[in-house]
Amino acid sequence: MAKAAITRSLMRDFPAPPDGVAKLRIFDDRLSGFIAERRRNGTTFYLRYTDLRGRGREVKLGRLGDVTVDQARHQAEQLRASVSLGADPVAERARRRAVPLFADFARERYLPHVQERLRSAGNAEAQLRLRIVPFLGRKALDEITQDDVAALRHRLLAEGLAGATVNRHLATLRSMLNLALRWQLYEGRNPAASPGMLAEQHRDRFLTAAETQALVRALDAEPCRDAASALALLILTGARKQEALRAKWELVDMDRGVLTVPLSKSGRPRHIPLSPFAVRVLEGQAGRRIPGNPYVFPSRRLEGRPIEGLRKPWERAKRAAGLAADLRIHDLRHSLASALANAGTPLYEIGAVLGHRQLSTTTRYAHHSSQRMVETATAAARAWNLLPEPEVGGDQ
Repeated sequence: MAKAAITRSLMRDFPAPPDGVAKLRIFDDRLSGFIAERRRNGTTFYLRYTDLRGRGREVKLGRLGDVTVDQARHQAEQLRASVSLGADPVAERARRRAVPLFADFARERYLPHVQERLRSAGNAEAQLRLRIVPFLGRKALDEITQDDVAALRHRLLAEGLAGATVNRHLATLRSMLNLALRWQLYEGRNPAASPGMLAEQHRDRFLTAAETQALVRALDAEPCRDAASALALLILTGARKQEALRAKWELVDMDRGVLTVPLSKSGRPRHIPLSPFAVRVLEGQAGRRIPGNPYVFPSRRLEGRPIEGLRKPWERAKRAAGLAADLRIHDLRHSLASALANAGTPLYEIGAVLGHRQLSTTTRYAHHSSQRMVETATAAARAWNLLPEPEVGGDQ
């Protein structure tokens, strides 16, 4: 083992190794562990040290030409000092190299995880594929900063996305980085912990009795009978669209009046109560069953599949009924909740019909008519005997 002062002049005269020898090494006689290694393709500097567990370690400092002798020595001195304080440069570099790129983490760890657990995994996959990964995918997880999150938020807004849609993207990013930290894929804090969520205004759109009747008449004239029946079932049950479209005959019990959803949005099975009117819709649909197709609302084009969607029939029905163009299928769910609330149904029962786990969710959906609110407010005055006495007609 050659020892000498590693200097600029020594490096200029450092010969290439002879034939049959892979490398030559010089150990600095002033700084313990500082090494210059000569191979046929050039010289590289290293620092050798012993970690806290007594293991010999060696960390690369750089190639001569990329760094000078003085720069390599200065870096070796700094690392030697950090080792004395308990650091392990080799382990630190290995840890950093092990931090995955955001795109790799999304594809290999996050999506498989949520696809096993969440019904909304398809939404997360689309958010990542279309917007989040193209923006952050080439960064390692520990390179993502709060500025990156703010820039992503700005880009989503610049695309014209609604506030609620922006929030769903940010929530997905926050969830991803929380999981990465929990799985110890990197150290630090979640830069998306407070991503600047936008205020959301929930729509208060629901159908009146007259509008509902007009919509039902329009569905009676709809040429696509499978779609018309599916929409009628949504009106009568308040089911989510996919709960109806994925319904299978084996899960329908018309005698008991129940449609079972094996895996609801909450991640648990739920049972949708079927009124006699809903049962009548399903009885009519039973007459259109396709042999071998298990779905209540079957596709007429794809064998063994459910109906592809309801968009076009829904648009035709809205126009025929004279309803607002921005009315959504999901508003039918709001409408059932409002009708039940105005009929005096307790909120907890409305929540049970809609499959809500929290009463606060039901409260958002249950809109009361102005007349019912007037009647409710009058009830207190009646209880206090404050209402005016009825007028006596005619003179005595």
